[in-house]
Amino acid sequence: MKIIDIGTQPNALFTTESLFHDRILKKQLAAKGWKLREHPYRNGNDMVPYTDGRLDVMILGDIPAFIAMQLNNIGISAVIRQGHNTVIARRRITAPELKGLRVAYPFNTTAHYAIERTLNAANLTTDDIVSINLQPDEMLNALSNNIVDVIVSREPTTSIILKNIKGSAAIYVIDGYSYIAFDRGFSARNPEIQKYLLAAVLRAVLWLKNGKENSSTSLEWDRKAEMKFLCNSAIECNTRWKNLLLRETIDNPLYPMLPLNFMDETTTNYKQFIFLKNKKIIPANAEWSKICERVDLKILPAIIRDGTNFEIDHFDYSTEKLFQDTGINQ
Repeated sequence: MKIIDIGTQPNALFTTESLFHDRILKKQLAAKGWKLREHPYRNGNDMVPYTDGRLDVMILGDIPAFIAMQLNNIGISAVIRQGHNTVIARRRITAPELKGLRVAYPFNTTAHYAIERTLNAANLTTDDIVSINLQPDEMLNALSNNIVDVIVSREPTTSIILKNIKGSAAIYVIDGYSYIAFDRGFSARNPEIQKYLLAAVLRAVLWLKNGKENSSTSLEWDRKAEMKFLCNSAIECNTRWKNLLLRETIDNPLYPMLPLNFMDETTTNYKQFIFLKNKKIIPANAEWSKICERVDLKILPAIIRDGTNFEIDHFDYSTEKLFQDTGINQ
């Protein structure tokens, strides 16, 4: 049996857990001699070193995706969630008051870009704060125990902190995306397998739209995945979490399509690219055109047109994971 190595981020929402419960996908892959093997990571930046061919499929946020696309032969094909990063302080402050404070965020991620934008609005830079490289699951403890003054993170971390730390306040929010990315060599060698995987994403979206009880099931899968990875999870199958899940997925009419204006130089995508160059995270001579040529806007519409063949509107999900072979690169 051939292996598809997929990098995931279990400490998030709608993390492609559906792929690991999808009997139709398992049957389609098995018929071609393939199965999935999961490699969980705490964030996309941790995953970037493994985009050198060791991972075939990856769930990457904007910034890690652009870094990986400059370093290796990576392309993006679909949106897995449309969310945002939030700057949260232990008390309500303005952007100029960030000067000199201890600010926690995972370096080289979309959260890094969010704090930079916040500081720039007050004519500050990261040189004016004490930057602390911290992972989302460490932030509640750090803020509660006065180890840091401010955190920058995505959901569900931000909702957990705002709920649990009295007086905490969101002072800046910036939109962002997470993508399903493929090693382009893998896709070129196995175009049908790539389509099966993307069809499974489309199937999960239609399934999520098909009934409120399905959002509860999806949240339960995410909760179990996070529990297994971190030994704890704040995700609950209640109205608040359902609304959050839906807001970051199917409430966007185009989801899971990539934005049609992705390549425009007026978008947040392009501004993030310039941020990476200015911070010397990617080479100064990096070209936006290289990113754009690796963005596939056509593959999802093609799968939808051939939806009957790919069974995107049929649902057969297992209660337990169908692929239990987990990789060790964490």
